[in-house]
Amino acid sequence: MQTPAVLGSLGIPPSAVLSTPTLVSSFADQQVQATLEAILPEGILLRLPDGKQLQTQGSLPFPVGSTLTLTGVALPDGAGVRLQVIRATPPPSPPLLAPLTFGEAAPLMARLQSSATQSPLAELLRSFLQAGAAIAEQPETWSTWVKEAMKTLSNPAASPAEAAFHQLQAKEGTALFEVPLPWAPGTDPMRIWIEGEKDPSGSPADQAHRVFLSVPFTNLGEVRMGLEQRSAGLKVRLWLQNPSQIADLQSDLESELTSLGRPVHLQVLALPPGSPDIRALAGVGALQAMG
Repeated sequence: MQTPAVLGSLGIPPSAVLSTPTLVSSFADQQVQATLEAILPEGILLRLPDGKQLQTQGSLPFPVGSTLTLTGVALPDGAGVRLQVIRATPPPSPPLLAPLTFGEAAPLMARLQSSATQSPLAELLRSFLQAGAAIAEQPETWSTWVKEAMKTLSNPAASPAEAAFHQLQAKEGTALFEVPLPWAPGTDPMRIWIEGEKDPSGSPADQAHRVFLSVPFTNLGEVRMGLEQRSAGLKVRLWLQNPSQIADLQSDLESELTSLGRPVHLQVLALPPGSPDIRALAGVGALQAMG
C-alpha cells in the first residue's frame, strides 16, 4: 500500500490530551476530517465534523476554510499527539469573486455574440467583426470599446454575475476589468486595474489616481502600462518584453503626453519573464509598481 504524503504536521499538547482524552483518541490510527477554522498567533483552530473545536500547535500553508484529512500519532512519554495532514482541499471561491477567478472576457464576448438585444456594446461588437483588424488601428475605437465594455460589466441588468463583483470593489476604491478584443480573437483580453489613494495627510488635493493595464500585441507581445496622476504631474511606465522596439518612439510619446498640459515622467522598462498577470493585484494594497 502506498504511504500518503504528509503535507504538514500539527501538535496537540499534553494538557489537551489530558483534558479531552476521548476527543484526542479519535485521531489514533484512523483518518479524520477537520476544517481549518482560524489561524491563531499560537497555533491553529480546527473544527471537527461533530462541530467541536480543537486548538493545536504549529502552522499550515493552507487558507482558512480548507478541509483537512488528518491522522494522529501519539508521542512517547505522554508528550502529546502529532496530527499529520495527508490531504488538503481549499475552500470554494465565494460567488462574488467568480468573475475574478474565471475571468470576464470570454462570458462577455459569448453574450454579445448570442444576444438578440441591440445594446450599444453589441452593436459595437458587430461593427468590429465586420470591419476586421484594421479598425483596431483607430485610437477612438479602443476608447469607445473599453468604455462601453466597462459600463456593461458594471451594469446588473446586463452582467448580473460580474456587476456584483465590481460593486464590491468600488467600495474599496478599486476596479478590475477584463475586456475582450474583438479584432484579436483567441488572444488574452485587455486587463485593467484602477485604484485611488488619498494623501496620507488626509488632504484631498493630492489624491492619486492610478490605471494599470496589459494588452497583447502581435509584434510587441504583451505590453503593460501604468499611469499615476497627482497634482504634481503624470507618471507613465511602459513595460515591454523588448523595450528597444519602441526606442525611436519614446521622444514622440513624451511630447504627446506633455501636450496634456502637466509635467510628465515617462519610463520604458523591461517586462520580467513569468510576471504574474494583473489579476494578481486584486485584493492587495495600493499599486507599488510605479517607482
